[in-house]
Amino acid sequence: MKTGKKLLILVIITIFLISLHSIVYAAGSYSVSASSKSLEPGKTATITIKTTNAEGKFNVTSSNPGVVTVGTPSVWVSSSESITLTAKAAGTATITVTPVTVSDTEYNEIKSPKSVTITVGANNPQTPNQPSNPTNPTAPSQPNTTKSGDATLKSITIGGKTYSGSSLKNTISYTAESSVNSIKISVAKNHSKATVSGTGTKSLVAGQTNKFQINVTAENGTKKTYNVNIIRLADDATVPNIIDDQAPISDVPITQETKPQLTSLIIKDVELNPEFNPEIYSYTTNVKNMKQLEIDATANISDAKIDIEGATELKEGDNVIKITVTFGEESSVYIIDLKNETEQQEIVGMTDDGDNKKDNGNNNVIAGNLKEILSILMICSLGIIAIRYIILSYMLSKELDETTDEELIIEDDIEDEGLKVKNQNIAIETGRIGRHF
Repeated sequence: MKTGKKLLILVIITIFLISLHSIVYAAGSYSVSASSKSLEPGKTATITIKTTNAEGKFNVTSSNPGVVTVGTPSVWVSSSESITLTAKAAGTATITVTPVTVSDTEYNEIKSPKSVTITVGANNPQTPNQPSNPTNPTAPSQPNTTKSGDATLKSITIGGKTYSGSSLKNTISYTAESSVNSIKISVAKNHSKATVSGTGTKSLVAGQTNKFQINVTAENGTKKTYNVNIIRLADDATVPNIIDDQAPISDVPITQETKPQLTSLIIKDVELNPEFNPEIYSYTTNVKNMKQLEIDATANISDAKIDIEGATELKEGDNVIKITVTFGEESSVYIIDLKNETEQQEIVGMTDDGDNKKDNGNNNVIAGNLKEILSILMICSLGIIAIRYIILSYMLSKELDETTDEELIIEDDIEDEGLKVKNQNIAIETGRIGRHF
């Protein structure tokens, strides 16, 4: 019997020790790689971000956009995402990937940026001009007939507003008053021999996003498309939408210049920060006591697929809304960091002046860690109590066995009074045990 109790104690201690060391966590990390680190002007490559036991938003920047441009300035990565790089001119550019809100499965933040250097060399030199008549070395050489590949615009003017420089993007959104039935679109080319279609006066449908395209063809045949989305405010007008010399958006083959994007994003009773722009992929907002979001999103390609994640069953505190626009193998991801506050949370988070609110994001992380620490401490406490109880039980049982063996020697004719004394001793020993607990 004593041997069985010893084995039981050893088993309990072993289980307790195993439970203290059974939780093993793998640290999160990420890697960055480029499909090619050497390009020629006009060529593209991809940079791939892979995460291990981690998830979050990364910013991607180029140290020299005049040499290499980045297709998407920010991206949400839960496993692996690729971003297109485009070589513009000879030189070198460092592509830097910076974690913004990235953490592993244990809420440990990952902050260290990583970079890849891309070298863009000049186009292969043309073969030196040979004399037109090999037998006559004095004949003049032929002129250089290299054609321009510049299919870009210097500016686009919509109505009375001109977009140029940093405001000139692949997709331009413009809002017209409800009284404007038509509007004129004009452009300025960067190269005189490029040809342009899609300009002129356009009719607008009230209460809709009127989509137009400006197609630019360079001298050597290189093409580029600019998307123009004109929102005319609603009224009772029903004027048909006329697009001069334009193919429907869905019929335009997807290229690096016409990647799928959102042209409008409206969320009922929610104000985004910053204001929505198709070229901005990361937003923040605060709401109160919301259970789900009503989102109206429109893509620049009518056949593009729009997937919305995290807009239903909103929880208290931080939420992440992910909107993915996909067409073919290309996609763009828009991230909304939403903080859902209850009335009670707002009151607790206010200072005496009522102007400042506490940041609950860090508190949620600390609360999660405290729960794990308290769980481990509770397991330790229960284990120590169990071991102490077993040891005391074993010692008392041994002591009682020895007492019983000694008292068996007493003769059978022991008086009743002696039996009362013995019972009293046992009661005293039992009381000792109770005091240990």
